[in-house]
Amino acid sequence: MINRESRHQRVLIITLVFVCILLVTAYSRESEGGIFHRLQRFSMDVVSPLQKGVSKALSPIKNAIGFVTDIGTARSERDRLREQVKKLQDEVDAGKDAIRELEQIKNMFKVKEERPEWDLMEVTVIGAPANVWEQTIQIDAGYDDGLQQYMAVLSEDGSLVGRVIVCASNSSVVQLMTDEKSSIGARLQTNSEMGIVKGAGNAIRMELLNQDAEVNTGDMVITSGMGGTCPENIPIGTITEISERRADLSIGIEIQPRAKLSRLEKVIIVLGPAPKTLPIAAGEGG
Repeated sequence: MINRESRHQRVLIITLVFVCILLVTAYSRESEGGIFHRLQRFSMDVVSPLQKGVSKALSPIKNAIGFVTDIGTARSERDRLREQVKKLQDEVDAGKDAIRELEQIKNMFKVKEERPEWDLMEVTVIGAPANVWEQTIQIDAGYDDGLQQYMAVLSEDGSLVGRVIVCASNSSVVQLMTDEKSSIGARLQTNSEMGIVKGAGNAIRMELLNQDAEVNTGDMVITSGMGGTCPENIPIGTITEISERRADLSIGIEIQPRAKLSRLEKVIIVLGPAPKTLPIAAGEGG
């Protein structure tokens, strides 16, 4: 029984193959107007509208599937690009930090070369003022490192920053020269006229001992060494404004500090020569 059904299936398959060969041969040999070509065109005319309708009906679904797929791909690409941008930005920032640190080291080395007679020590700023009224910074060195009160503090380029006012074993507080309690002996670099530079919050001002002295905007003001806390010839800043004489006949002289006091990262302590006397009192006029 099984063999008979198997023979019938083989005969049917052979017959179908033979018919297909005949049809293909007849189709390939007949002209464009033949019956098989006409049947082909007729079937295309019947099926094409159905294909278009089905395609149109399924188009929103296909588009939705494509949209969802594109969103997933776009999000993945966005996350990858964000991670790549962050990595590159970190590398750029690290490079900038390295360049800045190298520049600081070069500047400090230059200061030491220019001041071979001084004993200088580089320290790091570890604390900034809590508000604009507190003109101090904290550094990571104290009396265990050889620091003592009233030592002069310089910026990385050798400009005056202020003085040490409090020493602990491993840290110290530096009073910036903009502090209202700060007074430093100074002179004009152009003609050596003497005076006192006093802090005024976020600025500094100079009071000349000789009120008739010649003074001009752009003049450099340097330390005079008077008072015994700051060695002489340290750059303080340049004169930016000269006002009219006040009621006490003094001249108001505004100074732009040369040191960038708002962005100190490392400073230089003048260990020697050591301070000899107490600072000039802020309330003194000479």
